[in-house]
Amino acid sequence: MADILDVADAPAQHPLHTAASEAQWYDTPVDMLAGRMPEAVKGAGFAIGRGNRPLDDPDEIFDKSFKAAKALRGATHRGYHDPDSVRKSLNPAFSSQFGMFMASGAPGFGNAGLGDLVNQINSAFQQTDALKNFTLATPLSSGFVPFDLVAPSRLIYPVYSPLRNKIPRVPGQGTSRRVKVITGVSGSQTGSQGVVDISIPELVSGTSISGTWPLNLPGSGAQTAIDLNVPYQFFGLTEALSWLAQFAGQGFEDISALANLILLQEFMLGEEYAILAATPTALAAPGAPTLALRTAGSNETALTSGTYYVVVTAVNYYGETIAGTVSQSSGATGGTNVIDVTISPVAGAFQYNIYMGSSAVSTSCYLMAGTSVQGSTTYVGKQQAGAVGAHKFTLQGTVATSANGTPPSADTGTGKSTRMAGLIPTLSGQAATAGVYPTSPSTWEAGYVNQSLGTHLSISGVNTALQQLFDGSGSTAPGAFRADPAELIGEGGDLMRMSNDIVQSGAATNYRLNLTQGEMAGVRTGAAVSEFQNPITRSVIQLLVHPWLTQGTAMLMSYTLPFTWSNVANVWEMVMVQDYLSISWPVIDATFRYSLFQYGALVSQAPYYCGLLQGIQASDTTPYS
Repeated sequence: MADILDVADAPAQHPLHTAASEAQWYDTPVDMLAGRMPEAVKGAGFAIGRGNRPLDDPDEIFDKSFKAAKALRGATHRGYHDPDSVRKSLNPAFSSQFGMFMASGAPGFGNAGLGDLVNQINSAFQQTDALKNFTLATPLSSGFVPFDLVAPSRLIYPVYSPLRNKIPRVPGQGTSRRVKVITGVSGSQTGSQGVVDISIPELVSGTSISGTWPLNLPGSGAQTAIDLNVPYQFFGLTEALSWLAQFAGQGFEDISALANLILLQEFMLGEEYAILAATPTALAAPGAPTLALRTAGSNETALTSGTYYVVVTAVNYYGETIAGTVSQSSGATGGTNVIDVTISPVAGAFQYNIYMGSSAVSTSCYLMAGTSVQGSTTYVGKQQAGAVGAHKFTLQGTVATSANGTPPSADTGTGKSTRMAGLIPTLSGQAATAGVYPTSPSTWEAGYVNQSLGTHLSISGVNTALQQLFDGSGSTAPGAFRADPAELIGEGGDLMRMSNDIVQSGAATNYRLNLTQGEMAGVRTGAAVSEFQNPITRSVIQLLVHPWLTQGTAMLMSYTLPFTWSNVANVWEMVMVQDYLSISWPVIDATFRYSLFQYGALVSQAPYYCGLLQGIQASDTTPYS
């Protein structure tokens, strides 16, 4: 191939040049191809029938050069990536007569064959990608690209408040709710009243007015009454946002509206927690736990050899009590033992933290099973994550160290004077000892309270509670109120184990299985019990999983009384002097502020018609959890 180019086409400073020297004028082979192609296509005028002269129309030259360059690059690319198709397109005569051009060292190509030249041209084309000025990373690392931002923001957190939604809200006034309650009359077998004998002799007659009067009338009955005085409490919550947050959010979302929505949701959740667990006074510290040293089973990990001491604290949603009395294990572990802890329950508590150490001083005992309430770090035992809701718990495995934390030196907030009394403190009787409800003539609590169930939530445990709610046969029962609960509320795992208990009992327990026509062709695995029939009253009890109820607690709830003369519309009421009140505060700086308030309290007019089960085991076989 000729090295000498048209002298007239060379720059002035290069009167004579070669193709190699010309290549230095360009940044890439593509630039060189584009620069030379207009001259190459001018000769197209000699090949068409309009006179033997080169093309001179700039638009026509540009169009043809662009198409020629595109065709050349495409043909070269195809020749490299699909050589078979190129070979097939060659004239058979050319292939047979000039096949030597395909070999390395062919005449006119130096040491390179046609295939080698194709490879070199393709490499040049590939190098052009690296020389592009604009890519996803250059000249900006973020690229010149749009953001596919979805508006508005997605709110994927749960907001469940089943009790707040269920319990009636009624108006109140003043600073407290006062109620006169007659808890028993002669013959009701409630309120310390027993069986009444109405048999009498014939009435005396014929006595003058000056004699004994009013004759021998029948004896009178007896009644028991309680005076309730439940104080109202003030509730409030605030959210705020800056002006800039509101201004800059335009076009994406109304941040002010979002703040108010979140404020409402947070307030509803806060009320739900208060309905469940709030108490105006601190929980009591637990008594000394009972410890049992035994040989570790095949499914257990023995504790390190040593003599250990155990102490327990009680927790609710808001805090943790101080440590109770320390207990010492019955003997030294020899590296083959575990310790079964039996917890002494506390009225109003939800769960417990268990601390263990080698000293009888509680501050030298470290968290072995439980969780730091409202903390970011959780220390767990071998079986139970979080605090312990069961009545029994097995300590095993690695012994806790100081890194796990020690019992608090003061109550961290289990009680607060501005809180109302919630369900669990009321049903357990803690609200009575706290002064919200009376303790005399009888404690204002559930008709059945068992804080030391010691087994999983089972048919047997529920049936025992239902029987004692009906006929008051328990030693501590407040009487035979003939209660007929409508709902069993529990934690998801506890109700799951109750469902398993019912299904696994098979023929020993009758249950109904409903199949629709559409389900006949397939099989759906799993079983969940949604209703439980009261074996005493024959009524149906609904089962409700409460999303925030902790493991270990279940409640048998009545919402109305089973007779019409009670003058009790609702067993439980949220009595509100002022229900939800939203305030948008005056602007005093570059901030928008919004608050929600309410003033009232949860009032229980007949807790005896409800039951409380606590100390429910996640596992009632060793290891306990």
